Amino acid sequence: MEYKIYRIADRTQIDQCELFAINQYLWNSLQTPKAYGRAGYIDGQGIYVEMTCEECDPKRLCNKDKELVYKDSALEAFFAFPEGDMSIEKQCIYINFEMNANGALYAEKGYTRENRTLISDVYYQEAECRAKIESDRWCVSVLIPEALLGEITSLEKLKSGQRFYCNFYKISEDDKIQHFGCYSPIESEEPNFHLPICFAKAVIADV
Repeated sequence: MEYKIYRIADRTQIDQCELFAINQYLWNSLQTPKAYGRAGYIDGQGIYVEMTCEECDPKRLCNKDKELVYKDSALEAFFAFPEGDMSIEKQCIYINFEMNANGALYAEKGYTRENRTLISDVYYQEAECRAKIESDRWCVSVLIPEALLGEITSLEKLKSGQRFYCNFYKISEDDKIQHFGCYSPIESEEPNFHLPICFAKAVIADV
């Protein structure tokens, strides 16, 4: 599985980007809401992501950044940057951006599920997480800042043909509506989205 992240001039061109579907629901999910999105790369800004979930009245108790939005109803974007090919034997740096319908953002960086570090307040501001609730769906948008990518990788900027890995999720850990949806299937007996070895390949491409 490979997802092309097209280079775009600005956020208004996101509709030109490839659609991804979050349609793999795992671990006895109680709900399977339809979710999808697009990601594009803007030179000098970073990776811009828009995601939508067709879910009425999503749980949204978190109102501030850094709160645990996955306990609400959340859409998530993960990106991994291994040095060389992905290998189960090697750990690689990856970032997770998790958002609820209030536009609250929880974002971290690190090499494993444990001992992760919140991104800096500057990057939270640059991410400009936004949410919109409609009668039958909700949408979020977020920017993965290019400066953050430069901090965690050896890349000054992402060039056409640059390869890394990605996955996109729809989740709630609330027992009443619990569900775990993903774009690229996760091979694990227990719920765990933090497995870069299961992410899809991603490549920066020209439209």
